[in-house]
Amino acid sequence: MVDVGFTNTKVILYDASLNHISELKTASPHHDGTHYREIDVAAITRFAADALNTLDKTLPIDVIVPSAHGACVVSLQQDGTPAVPVMDYTSEPPASIVADYQRRMPEFAESYSPYLPMALLHSVQLFWQQKALPEDFAEAETILPLMQYVAFALGGRAVTEVSSMSCQSHLVDMRTGKPSALSIDQGWAPKFAPLAKAWEVVGQFKPALRSTGFRGLGEILSGVHDSNANYLRYLAGGQQHFTLLSTGTWIISFDTDADMMKLDHTKDIVANKDVFGRTVACSRFFGGKEFEVVSQGSDGSKASLDEVRSLLTQGTMALPSFTDSGGPIPNSGSKGHIVGPKPNTDEARASLASLYCALMMSESLDALHSRHDIIVDGPFSQNEVFLGLLAALRPGQNVMASLLRDGTATGAACLALMPDGQVPRIAIDMRRIEPAGIDGLAAYQAAWRKAAIS
Repeated sequence: MVDVGFTNTKVILYDASLNHISELKTASPHHDGTHYREIDVAAITRFAADALNTLDKTLPIDVIVPSAHGACVVSLQQDGTPAVPVMDYTSEPPASIVADYQRRMPEFAESYSPYLPMALLHSVQLFWQQKALPEDFAEAETILPLMQYVAFALGGRAVTEVSSMSCQSHLVDMRTGKPSALSIDQGWAPKFAPLAKAWEVVGQFKPALRSTGFRGLGEILSGVHDSNANYLRYLAGGQQHFTLLSTGTWIISFDTDADMMKLDHTKDIVANKDVFGRTVACSRFFGGKEFEVVSQGSDGSKASLDEVRSLLTQGTMALPSFTDSGGPIPNSGSKGHIVGPKPNTDEARASLASLYCALMMSESLDALHSRHDIIVDGPFSQNEVFLGLLAALRPGQNVMASLLRDGTATGAACLALMPDGQVPRIAIDMRRIEPAGIDGLAAYQAAWRKAAIS
């Protein structure tokens, strides 16, 4: 499968039993453009094709499943190349674009998503491109999300898919699954590529990209939003009532039971649709990025509970938010700062970042009204201090950690096993996390919360 993350792009080889065989990885290419930061999708395609050819020598590749981060949309001109440069979601729209867009954006009751910072909304990307590059944008004939663009570039036909179109979008009326009023008014809706199921075969790895001797069938599926792929994996594992923390650059929390219309959308509550078109309430926190900022690059493995105890004793707090996405604390974007004695070692910085992210995630879980088991998947499932603190902060819930780091990729690979749309049954290896024994944690949390919202 081809997994295009914001930070890294991976091509991962699985066998028919979803055993991880091999993988190749590269940094996802971004650069400054004339009007906004851009993603080099041609380089991503070249890497994916080269990696598929290499991995096919290990095991014939019969099915290719694209997966990608949600906040990217591609507009194609007649020859199949982008009509305008593909936008990096960290681009900052001009104030005039933001103001104009916000006058037109759909109500929360239609989109199930508030206005998001940067260019995190598909619709903001299209709106900005249409304003900044009107002649080029007018040449766009087909609009599709990044994951379906990858399928197209490798040899598939141009399609859209429900989980990909609905995430951080404003392009879809979440009540009906049809194009939003904004998409219709702006003239985008007629250009949306036809809808296909995530597991639908949309083409074959094109001959021009295959190396001599490529052995597999190379059938390409339409693909899936990466966090939704992770969610699918746990559905395939037989989980029914749970909150999934799909962690990485972002932490996206999926809750199986939350009532979307009873949640406070100012706390970065959004909805996604799963691959079957069902609406799932979610919360968002720029956790991986904020951890990186607070830790100053120190790895989570360097964190320790002893250092956390020292931070509590000396009153050191990281207060939100260290990016312009406030997550569960409204109006805190870009206000992040540290109070008390500053951490001055890698261990202290990683410990503070782990503590901060655990506190923020507990707030996100409160915002979702989470009450069942909490499953942590992805890089944060390897951070023992974060896990223990989160378990201590959620005394009424079990915290489970996945033993497989690449849940997103494995979830996407599940699509190769469901040609009829029936979810396969796969084993899920998890471990229960014991709460960290930290005296004074509840009092610290109360003081932190008071300072965070002041």
